[in-house]
Amino acid sequence: IQAFVLSLQTGRGANFNFADPLWSNYTRLLDDEIFKLTLQNTFIYLLIQVPIMLIVALVLASVLNSKNLKFKSFWRTAIFLPCAVSLVAYSLVFRTIFANDGFVNDLLLALSLIDAPVNWLGNPETARFVIILGLLWRWTGYNMVFYLAALQNIDHSTIEAAKVDGATALKTFWYVTVPQLKPMILLTAIMSTNGTL
Repeated sequence: IQAFVLSLQTGRGANFNFADPLWSNYTRLLDDEIFKLTLQNTFIYLLIQVPIMLIVALVLASVLNSKNLKFKSFWRTAIFLPCAVSLVAYSLVFRTIFANDGFVNDLLLALSLIDAPVNWLGNPETARFVIILGLLWRWTGYNMVFYLAALQNIDHSTIEAAKVDGATALKTFWYVTVPQLKPMILLTAIMSTNGTL
């Protein structure tokens, strides 16, 4: 409530007065081209990055929940670790990797997929791609941990019953496992949407 009241005021320092007209701050905000571009970019990230991240996190959790997988602890730690890295560190890593003389351009040039280095961070479209990639790298492991915890709480007898009935691994996952994960999928979708916005 206090933030809303403050949004109706104008002034400098501690000298705030109510704007005239009262909604002038909102009018100015909605006329600002940078604000509109920021909103557009935010919704692009929301519509592309969040669904990909949740699907990849669910797939990784399913793979890491397998009884036959070796070095489980290593893989779980390696995938979760990026979300423990500071924002500054991961920003610097991605800026270095996607620089004009960075690893990605060197690799693409070596494979003859491009003729000249791509300015990944100087072009709005490719910069969005790099940001989405960075967000995926950083937060997929975080959501994976939630799915992994939920998978370990699933009653294994339901999966065994599906196998006995002749269901394939994909059908078992889609029709038996995923419905039992719905509360966790909803939680991660809400948290990821909130985080992105």
